[in-house]
Amino acid sequence: MAPVITGILAHVDAGKTTLSEALLYTGGAIRTMGRVDSKNSFLDNNRVERDRGITVFAKQAQLNDHITLIDTPGHVDFLAEIQRSLCVLDAAILLINAGDGIQSTTRTLWSLLQSYKIPVIIFVNKMDMAGTDRSQLLTRLKETFSPYIIDYTDIPAGSLASSDPDFLEEIASSNETLLETFLDTGNLTDNDIKSAISSRSVFPCIFGSALKMQGIDTLLSLLDTAIVPRQYPSYFGAIAYKISKDRQGNRLTHLKVLGGTLHVKDALDEEKANEIRIYSGEKFQSVKEAAAGSVCTVTGLKNSYAGKTWGNTSVLAKETGPKAEPALVYTVHYPSEVSDSSMLHLLQELEEEIPELAVSYTEATKQFQVKLMGQIQTEILTQLVKERYGIDISFGEGKIAYRETIASPVMGVGHYEPLRHYAEVHLKLSPLPRGSGMQFESNLSVDVLDTNWQRLIMTHLQEKQHAGVLTGSPITDIKIEVAAGAAHLKHTEGGDFRQSTYRAIRHGLMQAENLLLEPFYEYDITVPENCTGRVMADMQKMAGTCELTENRGGFATMTGRVSVKEAQNYMNEVRAFTKGQGSLSFTPAGYDLCHNADEVLKEFAYNPDADLENPASSVFCSHGAGFTVPWQEVRNYQHIKD
Repeated sequence: MAPVITGILAHVDAGKTTLSEALLYTGGAIRTMGRVDSKNSFLDNNRVERDRGITVFAKQAQLNDHITLIDTPGHVDFLAEIQRSLCVLDAAILLINAGDGIQSTTRTLWSLLQSYKIPVIIFVNKMDMAGTDRSQLLTRLKETFSPYIIDYTDIPAGSLASSDPDFLEEIASSNETLLETFLDTGNLTDNDIKSAISSRSVFPCIFGSALKMQGIDTLLSLLDTAIVPRQYPSYFGAIAYKISKDRQGNRLTHLKVLGGTLHVKDALDEEKANEIRIYSGEKFQSVKEAAAGSVCTVTGLKNSYAGKTWGNTSVLAKETGPKAEPALVYTVHYPSEVSDSSMLHLLQELEEEIPELAVSYTEATKQFQVKLMGQIQTEILTQLVKERYGIDISFGEGKIAYRETIASPVMGVGHYEPLRHYAEVHLKLSPLPRGSGMQFESNLSVDVLDTNWQRLIMTHLQEKQHAGVLTGSPITDIKIEVAAGAAHLKHTEGGDFRQSTYRAIRHGLMQAENLLLEPFYEYDITVPENCTGRVMADMQKMAGTCELTENRGGFATMTGRVSVKEAQNYMNEVRAFTKGQGSLSFTPAGYDLCHNADEVLKEFAYNPDADLENPASSVFCSHGAGFTVPWQEVRNYQHIKD
């Protein structure tokens, strides 16, 4: 039977580390329970994590012989680290703090789990706190997430069913097949319910306290019995979800086997799996093989990266949703005695482990930039660089990472024909819904353009982030289709198609109606009731929305969406006008139309025609010499007729 890989996801301060410790202790994986405040928890074993009392890196532990636990960060700054883990999960525990209720981060996590089609068990923690109301919380969960969130708190461990007909009817109503079975027999079997949970028709919920060990036995029992293990094909497949280094500096590739069996010394593309490790906390066991469904760590791979796949990957969820993108760009400051090449090397090493850094170098200012989620991540990165490399770095003020897109379809043409070179590419650029990212497609007949040239064009489309023409920011939410192409039998080289492809994109953008996008947050704010009007007025000023969701105990909770740029310093304002009684949490909510585009464009003062690294012009040949044609005139010279 394949193992079940289970992740724990939660908003910050929900008690995730305490729950992990309780599960590992109850399951017999550890002899004593660690604590965050004692800096001795089993999974938060990195010094940075123990110093700060937060989870930064996803890590695994063997709960028992058939359940592997993946512990993920809770702070929203590390949302991308959470997302990298989702592709390997078979099930998830969504942890909610009873005192805080459903936060914006909770809603984001639920949406992600839905996108990845992962079965969910909900654990409402800290029910030992005064003032918690189980019935009220359950009602809110059903209204927010699903009417088929079923309270399992009082169901005896080891059973999925109950003798209570109302309980069974509630489960049966989740889908027609179960309802027919229940109406015909008056009962549901454990297998019926297991199937409903695994297919995300039903979501078990337990109210308890990890610190007081309340509900832990029931949760552990559900993990053992509620999820149907996946069936994997016999042929090999795997996906890497994380890159890290051990204490000796060995490069580690964390992957899940999606079919067949991985053996030591097996070839993974042009490289070999030198060693296979099964980690539990910071300790590991070397094994000779890893079976389908298992998560393991491999040494010896230099070219792997998070998201890389090998062989069959058909069991992966197809709908994975947009990836969390950092909203801020920071300039890296470092000592003058550290060379640029040394700094580039260490930043690229960190980028392997934290891909969202997207390290870049601006030639004009001779500065490195990285993309980060927020202040906590800058502090963590500063500490990591100091501990690992002995270098003191700091960051400039975070600047907004803008994006650009287009409003309607447009055709772009790129031609590259200096002497003894030749390639022409026509691309159709079409807008996609917000959050879609970039999509690429080529359906040309091989009679029009050879397959190898089409593949080369697709490679060049996907190999970099292409700059927009409003601010030079990356483009997004655009589908690019190869509409036509031409090569020369003797003179075409691979680099010719790179030039023509890049120029075709740029040519299309120069003709398009371009739109500037900015990042937004979803937020949850709780303030004294007399501050409600202030918050609503503030959100209106900050290009935000605001909805009152709860009034309880003299405090009001409001949710909505707000511009990242406008809300950057709002946390300090909330603390001030509520005299420290207010709380505010943000979660990335993707990109949308910039609320002050004219102001931003004026600030950037970007001239696309002066951007020599991203030309929209084309190069044609006449009388044995190449000459440049401005983008406005390219259609008068193109070789392939529309």
